Amino acid sequence: MPDQPAPTAVPLQASAVAAAIVLILSLTTVVVASSNVRPGGDYQQHTLLLGSDLALLVLALISVGGLRSALTAWRRHACVLAAGVLGVALVPSFLLNPSDRGVAALARWAGALALGLTIVAVRRDGRRLVLGAMAVVGLAHLAVAAAERAAGGPIGLGALGEPSAYEIGGRFASSGLTVHPYVLAAWCAVTGTALLALGFQGTTSSRLGRVAGVAAFAGIGLTMSRAGAIGGALGLSGLAVAAWRARAAPKSGHNEVRSRPDVTTILAAGGAFCLGVLVDLSGWVSRAGQATGSVDALSSGRGALLRQAWSLMSDNLLAGVGPGRYVIALSERPEVVALSPQSPRPVHLTPLLVVVEGGLLVVPALVLVALAIVRACLRSGVPAVAVTLAMLPFLALDHLAWSYPQGLVLTGLWLGVLDLLAQDREADDPDPADGPAPVHATVVPS
Repeated sequence: MPDQPAPTAVPLQASAVAAAIVLILSLTTVVVASSNVRPGGDYQQHTLLLGSDLALLVLALISVGGLRSALTAWRRHACVLAAGVLGVALVPSFLLNPSDRGVAALARWAGALALGLTIVAVRRDGRRLVLGAMAVVGLAHLAVAAAERAAGGPIGLGALGEPSAYEIGGRFASSGLTVHPYVLAAWCAVTGTALLALGFQGTTSSRLGRVAGVAAFAGIGLTMSRAGAIGGALGLSGLAVAAWRARAAPKSGHNEVRSRPDVTTILAAGGAFCLGVLVDLSGWVSRAGQATGSVDALSSGRGALLRQAWSLMSDNLLAGVGPGRYVIALSERPEVVALSPQSPRPVHLTPLLVVVEGGLLVVPALVLVALAIVRACLRSGVPAVAVTLAMLPFLALDHLAWSYPQGLVLTGLWLGVLDLLAQDREADDPDPADGPAPVHATVVPS
């Protein structure tokens, strides 16, 4: 019955519009409401409702209607659905440690996963709209970051959520309209690699996507983020390998409709990366000088944060401290806070942060997410590997992918892009449960 999927067309396109709105609103950190239960506490100790949160909630509600189809065709959404299992695994910890921050964390996670599902579920114009919004947001962040670099500080966009000045490596570090320069670095490294990888795979070949993908690498250099530098370098290296392999491989007639990685695009992205670093060269030299100090200096105190995390986890092994409650739980333990000279903050290792908040119950779910990511890389090849490598330093050296709203949006995008890259390969070998295989365009000589 070929006409059965028709009723889902409207909600899928509605989800594309909602997803685009989520991305545009994620440009800002405008606070709609707040619940500061601990006067004087930072963001990690109270709850904020952002404009982008409302859009995420709408997108999650719209996507509920397509969840059954996604589960039926789980192979096309393996990364996002595995991350959904992780969200479910966090629920027992939330029930045992309820908080408004826990509600916000789980709701944002659901919205981020709805964003990932949407990237794969929508077709044609809907997908172009979502990926186009991702490119526009990246270019907007870069424009603000460049203006901040020229001004040597914030440019007066506080009404949109532009943060105060951050000095890293002895120089002002641009943040764009993200909450922190490192969030901007993550956005640039991951979305820049993703946009170019999608173009190389033939999923999208828009000029806007290529321009935004190349330009994003310039933004990394304005942030003084070492994780950003590593992620950008790894992402570029993966894309370069994809370009080299495609150049060396013989042409195949039936695959001619797919784009081949363009070496010129890789060189342009590499040039943009170097240009961004050169603009803030003194700051990067200062940061590199930290490598000559102690291990704690080199890691910016991450070793002490790890010791705090292990101590918290050992006391809350099964149930965890509750989603979103890491810093609150840490602040309630002065003897654990004393393990680090820094003010209470999340451990800078995202998987461990999730385990401390959710307990050992989430470990199998994290393993499932890892397996889904490996599967996507095996099915897609080097493009998906490049996107994963670009994200890896931020998972290993930061906490933004889980603890910041803008970081959660980026995580949803990353998982959705991995599923989309893997789907392109799956289209050649569809599973019967997925329904009819999509019809691919062919090139007809004129």
